[in-house]
Amino acid sequence: MSNELDLLPMLALIAGGLALFLFGLELMTASLKAVAGPGLQTALGKLTAGRFRGLLAGAFVTALLNSSTITTVLMVGFVSAGLMTLNQTVPLIMGANIGSTITAQIIAFNLSAATPVILAVGFLLRSLGRREAFRHLGTMILGFGLLFLGIQFMGDGTRPLRSFQPFIEVIQDMRNPLVGILLGAFFTAIVQSSAATIAIAIAIASQGLMPLEAGIALIFGANVGTCVTALLAAIGKSAGALQVGVVHLLFNVFGVIAWVFFIPQLAELVRHISPSATDLEGAARLAAETPRQLANAHTLFSVATTFVLIWFTGPVAKIAQMIVPSRRRKVADDFEPIYLDESGLTAPSLGVQRVYLELGRLGQFIVEMVQRARSVFVEGGKQDLDALVNRNSRIDRLESSILIYLGRLSQLEHTKIQAREMIGLAQIASTLESLSDVITTNLASRGRQRLAAGIDLARLRDERTSAFTEAVFQTLQQSIAAIDSAHRDNAEKVLAAKAQIQELAELARASVFAKLELSEKKDVASFSLAMDMIEQSKQIGHLARQIARVAQELPNQRVTGPLPIDTSAPT
Repeated sequence: MSNELDLLPMLALIAGGLALFLFGLELMTASLKAVAGPGLQTALGKLTAGRFRGLLAGAFVTALLNSSTITTVLMVGFVSAGLMTLNQTVPLIMGANIGSTITAQIIAFNLSAATPVILAVGFLLRSLGRREAFRHLGTMILGFGLLFLGIQFMGDGTRPLRSFQPFIEVIQDMRNPLVGILLGAFFTAIVQSSAATIAIAIAIASQGLMPLEAGIALIFGANVGTCVTALLAAIGKSAGALQVGVVHLLFNVFGVIAWVFFIPQLAELVRHISPSATDLEGAARLAAETPRQLANAHTLFSVATTFVLIWFTGPVAKIAQMIVPSRRRKVADDFEPIYLDESGLTAPSLGVQRVYLELGRLGQFIVEMVQRARSVFVEGGKQDLDALVNRNSRIDRLESSILIYLGRLSQLEHTKIQAREMIGLAQIASTLESLSDVITTNLASRGRQRLAAGIDLARLRDERTSAFTEAVFQTLQQSIAAIDSAHRDNAEKVLAAKAQIQELAELARASVFAKLELSEKKDVASFSLAMDMIEQSKQIGHLARQIARVAQELPNQRVTGPLPIDTSAPT
């Protein structure tokens, strides 16, 4: 045994290996998220369909994203945006813990001999693949190879520890589960990845240095430490969002408390069900057997804990609500985004879903503005006009927030279809803002002219002018509805109504002309204002058709949201 260690090269290998592992995991996750839009949405759509379907959905999404932390942060965002209740998240969080064990099972494979081939195949597919699907597949395989190369580096870095007496004594101390749990929780909270902690434990175990019992304690700690990220993500959000983080923490803490006194029995059970290397002895046997045993212990711990606590989702949620009582939220500006949460940036498909929801809000604000403007510009006072104009700057802020969010989404790994979809949504947001400008800039100035000249436009209103404005308004409503694929057939109705609106506009003009003798200046001013307002109304119809044309090109599988929700702002 030695008491001396060449520390710098060893730390360099471990740190470099950890960096490669995390980068490989990031590449795998990014490529999977880019192509998993429909599958991810299907899984999320099952969240409210019962505890066991929610459990499966949580496991599927987490296995896909390679991180229970990401899934839990997503739930924080859903609850914060009012898309889910706390009770609905509990089964998903439990399923996330099962899904996270898939990563550990993959890590436990010793693929060091095949790593160069995996890297080469991944690089070639990523660089030379003509089809986007092949490039994403290449990125995933390249990340897979980097993941194992990182584990290999960490294993090489820990090899000198075989004969380093102080380290061996530390490992012996870790037979006390409290030491291992605290160490695992602390390291995981720092690197914000339980997979990284498990990877290091497996790397050490592959050198024959990690007894199974000590490794299980580290895994228990990693499960507790991974909750820190979700808790940090909930800071500054609603009490419900913070409760999601607490649910995640409670689940893992309950599981650790339940198992901590039975680590020897768990280790014995895992040894019994895992492959054994009876032809080896001592450290060599430990190195051959322990990595797979650690992965199996992680899976067994998560599955058993889940299938005990799944029957107590209600009490778990109530405990979280007791720890973090609901508080009255300060009423925010209605025009601030409520769906554009950071959690939506986890995957393009999820972020785009949030944009649809926020566009629905923006569209509803525009519809309300046009509805109000129909009477304000004809007979409203100065205060009514000023109120409409003030809404424009707030709508501009919401439109700007949507475009910025789309810009951030475009920086993520995404498919060509998703890129076209983002461009279409950006066009719709810009067109909605143009609609607001038509109302608050063009029509508002005509309204002020009416007040300044003392003109009575109400006397020009009749069935023909009302039919025209009603047709324009209905076209606008249909175009906003067409953004959602459930009402996509409205787009065709909007485009088909162009000729009808043109005809109704001509009838409205003729009606105005018939009511005015144009024998005095006031009549001429009234005629001019009325004609301008008809033209601006036609412009609203034109912009509505622009929205409809873009909506026709959006993916048909798009829905208003992953969950049954009310698209109005949550209270």
